[in-house]
Amino acid sequence: MGAGFGRLLWLSTRAQAPLLGIALAFLAAQHGLALVYPRMTMPAGNSVLLVLASTLMTLGLVLVTYLFVRMALSQRPKHPVQQLLKNIWDFFRNAPAMALGLPVFVSLVIFVSAFANVKGNIPVFQPFAWDQTFDRWDVALHFGRRPWEWLQPLLGHWPVTFVINVLYNLWFVVMFGVWLHYAFMALPGVERTRFFLTFMLLWMIGGGLFAVLFSSAGPCFYGAGHLGLSPDPYADLMAHLRRADEIVPIWALDVQAMLWRLHAAGSAEASVSAMPSMHNGSALLFALASGGWPAWIRRFLWVYVGVIFAGSIHLGYHYAVDGYFAWGLTLVLWWAAGRMARRWEATPAALRFSRAFVESPASL
Repeated sequence: MGAGFGRLLWLSTRAQAPLLGIALAFLAAQHGLALVYPRMTMPAGNSVLLVLASTLMTLGLVLVTYLFVRMALSQRPKHPVQQLLKNIWDFFRNAPAMALGLPVFVSLVIFVSAFANVKGNIPVFQPFAWDQTFDRWDVALHFGRRPWEWLQPLLGHWPVTFVINVLYNLWFVVMFGVWLHYAFMALPGVERTRFFLTFMLLWMIGGGLFAVLFSSAGPCFYGAGHLGLSPDPYADLMAHLRRADEIVPIWALDVQAMLWRLHAAGSAEASVSAMPSMHNGSALLFALASGGWPAWIRRFLWVYVGVIFAGSIHLGYHYAVDGYFAWGLTLVLWWAAGRMARRWEATPAALRFSRAFVESPASL
């Protein structure tokens, strides 16, 4: 990669300026909030490096898995290890793909680092105050019973709970897989820009603004030892999860305990927030963004929307209204981002990069 790659990377950076602009604006907002709220905990100086390292590690694992599956399905080589290493090397030598993906990767690292700190400080901006309200709304919307009570006869068995717990944790793998595809593998254009615009706006508006306005901890933190609300209508649900954990690991309980310890210590790494559910909103976004993909992937992602919704309730993370609100917000932002993406992809900077991308050889 030489001067040709440098020129293509520069054109790509200009073409994807809105994404970097959103990331930098969110980072600036984080520092602005620190001036308004002196009690706000700012991240340590190495936090961006930690986000970068964890993102690179996860993306690397997802990439190797993707290339291995593609090799197994289409190539079936006699020497799979050698072929896999060659495929990995070819991926990183693909100059147009690297030029396309690196600007958005940098934008996402900046964005995620700023988001994590804002989310960790939500109780500083607004103490948890909405849990009882959301609990009442759940009862009112679900015919006098809480959603977990409706789901319990179906999901309230330790093997089912374990599977739900595994699938819920796979959300991170799915997210990084979609990131990887749209960052480095999809062609530049409206759908790619639309996905990343929706993703960043969803987390900034939903996971930032609305999470503060509707600050809530979630059903798993409702009762004694946490929010201390009484009576605790989720005590039986949490008791079921603890019984299941005695048989098989239910990692949700460990995560919840860790999050509350960080919250109680005032750590910027805490991320206790229920409304809106970003797991649910993002899962819907992944399904919406899969329109041109193979049918089996589209079906999986749409089924996964339901799995994440049921899991967010059954594992005690969210009220059902957290998911409904997140779905509505995602649909609105998906529509708005589509309009913004079409306009941006018609600008001279975007058109110039698209032409250069198509004309560039794989290796510069």
